[in-house]
Amino acid sequence: MNRLKSGYEVIFIVTESSRYNGKRIYDLVTETAGELGITRMTRRSDVEGVGEDGRLHSAHFFELADQPIELMYAMGEEEADRFITAVEDTGAPVFCICRPVHFGQLNEQGG
Repeated sequence: MNRLKSGYEVIFIVTESSRYNGKRIYDLVTETAGELGITRMTRRSDVEGVGEDGRLHSAHFFELADQPIELMYAMGEEEADRFITAVEDTGAPVFCICRPVHFGQLNEQGG
């Protein structure tokens, strides 16, 4: 594991249509990341998920508004703490997972 850094995977989960103060929550999270200089992110569109209230959220054939979206980031501990705090400070309701991981780029990409 000597080529990889130790840090945290931070995942925010919302539905496609989730909004806070008129803005899509996943846009709010990605903008917050950008303001902190966090540039690497993976967005995953999930097929379905069950929220804390037990309600099923899923992508439907004609309507994707309820589709669960994951925004995944990998970063160091201090950066993860700053990021989570900044998202929390927005006031937007968003589910967050933060777990320890090893991460890094293997083999540099050639030009």
